[in-house]
Amino acid sequence: MTGPTATATSAGGAHPGPAEGLRAEGIVKRYAGVPVLSGVTVTVRPGEVVGLVGHNGAGKSTLLRTLSGAIRPDEGTISVNGGRMQLTGPAVALKAGISTVYQELSLLPNLTITQNVFLGRERRRGARTLDGEGMRRAARDLVDRFGLRVDVDRPLGHYPVATRQLLEIAIATERETRFLLLDEPTTSLEGEQVDRLLELIRSLTRESGLGVLLVDHKLDELYAVADSVVALVDGEVRIAGPVEETDRADVIRAIAGEEAAVHLAETGQYDQLPVEELGDLASGRPQGRRPVSALPAGARPSLRVRGLRAPGLTDVSLDAYPGRVLGVYGLIGSGRTEFLRALVGLDRIDAGRLELFGEPYRPRNPSHARRAGVVYLTEERKVDGIVPGLDSATNIVLPVLHGFSRYGVLDRRAMARSATRFMDQLHVRGDRDAPVVSLSGGNQQKVLLARALAQEPRLLLLDEPTKGVDIGVKTEIHRLLRRLASEQGMTVVVVSSEEEEILDVSDDVVTFSHGRCDGGIQLASELSLVKLRQVAWGAA
Repeated sequence: MTGPTATATSAGGAHPGPAEGLRAEGIVKRYAGVPVLSGVTVTVRPGEVVGLVGHNGAGKSTLLRTLSGAIRPDEGTISVNGGRMQLTGPAVALKAGISTVYQELSLLPNLTITQNVFLGRERRRGARTLDGEGMRRAARDLVDRFGLRVDVDRPLGHYPVATRQLLEIAIATERETRFLLLDEPTTSLEGEQVDRLLELIRSLTRESGLGVLLVDHKLDELYAVADSVVALVDGEVRIAGPVEETDRADVIRAIAGEEAAVHLAETGQYDQLPVEELGDLASGRPQGRRPVSALPAGARPSLRVRGLRAPGLTDVSLDAYPGRVLGVYGLIGSGRTEFLRALVGLDRIDAGRLELFGEPYRPRNPSHARRAGVVYLTEERKVDGIVPGLDSATNIVLPVLHGFSRYGVLDRRAMARSATRFMDQLHVRGDRDAPVVSLSGGNQQKVLLARALAQEPRLLLLDEPTKGVDIGVKTEIHRLLRRLASEQGMTVVVVSSEEEEILDVSDDVVTFSHGRCDGGIQLASELSLVKLRQVAWGAA
């Protein structure tokens, strides 16, 4: 089946009737008038695993957030076992038996495992006394079923991310869950942990009748556990059907957009188009993209990486050049963020050779990296970016406060002048004297960019620099980055999950997959959305 209203059906022969299950029908969601989901219909039945795949930005996370009650659709309906639901919030979804585990973990690291398991639903003996021993026994039973070797009386923060991921899934199954939504659950897992999780998902569906919607870009994992597969492309269902009847190559072609080109060729529509338009139409190349020149002969990289190994990275080699923007693209879990963290000294480097401006480079920490001219803008501005209670100017000059201090006294006028210069350059709007958290998300992002520029970087590392901003702010940021490279000779490295952004802002592009990058640079002007997806998904 194809088309925006196709539904996933079980591969297991007879299955419950069409009214049974969690059903999203005709879901439409727009942001600033731009559709992210366009008439999506998906059904998850009891005892069934539906695998959901799609390129970055296809609408997978938006669909999960809609089903979890985190956001409300503009059009369409959601029903549970035939009864229409108004999911006005996550609590309503939980009450309806819908539990969601996102990529960003929500458990509290300062609480014990037992406390996390029973948070908000503590067991009591009598009106005022907590049943501590009973909760510990139940928590131990839960972690044992999931094969977790942990002390339930120990704070969760003492355990690695992979353990927390498995525990979050385990807890979700305990809350009278009938339908479990999993967003890339194996991203932080390795080897036996992945196998164990997939086996647990199979057991939960077969023995408990749980319905599971599994988002996973690793097709080998998805095909190992799913009964049916749904492929989202640009907010529409392009493929939906039993896994045993759906070829993996067809899924990849749908995601990469090849089917459209094949259709044009087979129907002879190529013959009806001007020759100069055939390449762009077949490749899906956006019109009007700025021309990008090739690397000058004999150009020397400002950053040279060979055989880098670090947490989340197994073998990365690449070059980045002065005066150019290097776009780093990859699927979730590909190692793109881990690469930036290693470059700035946040994660240890286990092996490999790095050169920065012709000199050996091995960052010990972000301060050491900054002194070498390397500045990093994190993806999570609310977690480890802005300081919410401080005003914009103070946020901007925080890393360089020493430059405004004389005899231990801060020159606040000089601080304000410097910060204002950067804010004017970036057109920061809003009350600059108020706490920075009062600004819009886009203006907060501009403040963080101003902070990065205030550190006078020679190598600027940006992780999702336009995440959560509107199209106007995005355009401003893209222009700034290109200007920093072309006019100031800065080396800019941009990590983004948005294919259009990679192609729009970059001069050169490299692709990460499973912690690897072979260093093969391609000109952004010679790439297309189709080809970029092909490269990423071909290695997935």
